[in-house]
Amino acid sequence: MKLDKDCAGILDKAIEEGSLTRQEAVTLMQVDLQSPEMYALCSVANSLSRRHFDNSGDICAQIGLDSAPCPGNCDFCVFAAKHNVIREVIEHPEELVVRAAVACEEQKANAIYLMTTCHYRFEKFLDMAQAVRSAVSADMPLVANIPDFGDDEARALVKAGISAVYHAVRLNEGKDTRLPVEKRLATIGAAERAGLALNFCVEPVGPEHSVLQQVELMFLGRELGATFSGAMHRVNITGSGLASYGEVTHCYLARAVAVTRLVMGDTVVGHCTHEPNVPSILAGANLLWAEMGTNPRDENRATEKNRGLSINQCRQLLLHAGYRLRTGPSPTVMGPAWQKIHNAGADY
Repeated sequence: MKLDKDCAGILDKAIEEGSLTRQEAVTLMQVDLQSPEMYALCSVANSLSRRHFDNSGDICAQIGLDSAPCPGNCDFCVFAAKHNVIREVIEHPEELVVRAAVACEEQKANAIYLMTTCHYRFEKFLDMAQAVRSAVSADMPLVANIPDFGDDEARALVKAGISAVYHAVRLNEGKDTRLPVEKRLATIGAAERAGLALNFCVEPVGPEHSVLQQVELMFLGRELGATFSGAMHRVNITGSGLASYGEVTHCYLARAVAVTRLVMGDTVVGHCTHEPNVPSILAGANLLWAEMGTNPRDENRATEKNRGLSINQCRQLLLHAGYRLRTGPSPTVMGPAWQKIHNAGADY
């Protein structure tokens, strides 16, 4: 069996040099999903991850703190006020969130993400982060998945015990969202100046997004110094105009995961996919999320009872794909602020 000459040459280059040009990434993003070239692409990305990440898989837990009609009005988000799906404000009490975080540590998650809508007050998030920080060990990293913020807020996050942020420029940012690209990038800059590690991925991938759009975000993640990238698919939301496009398959997502892996090369310490799926794990992803609480892709306020996978379910996916499970903190959330937070653990 022979591969397409251009595709084979690009894959050989990725193996030997660890880098791609934008045009090479575009070429790989156009391979047929059922072709030998697709399987060769996934094989190269998979081999790169196994070698570079020492065949270790990470499971990060994410706890959604609130459900509210959100003024961010992202077309792909269940919380968007314009969708009229979420009509009341619900904020999970501190006791429940702390209990969930402790359970995540007991189940050996490699990091805990705390996520909010744009409705959630920043000061309340700091209080919640500090409460969780006090309840879990100094070895458990905390990550903020929250709306845009500035330099003062970034420093306050570090003081509250946060070591990293998940913050991405989304596909069609500013068009499918009410959040300007410039504001997203300004927040990423503030996080970097505070020493927070940057988590980033190409998302939310739908059939409406061009190959060029996806490739540009792949390279943006590399240029921003993200500790991991990867790809996440868009989920159809009731009342959203995007639902008419349908959703991409796991095979389609796996291609984006694989190409992103080759674009990132050895600049990252992990690679993600969401929602967890075996094709993407075999295309280079070694980081999965277990989700609980509220979720922007789920109308159920307890996503663990619906879309969200448990830590154990994620563990089984990684094990069946041949990964060893990492013990201890994920390196993807250990930025410059991590050591300061870790050393101060006794004070929380």
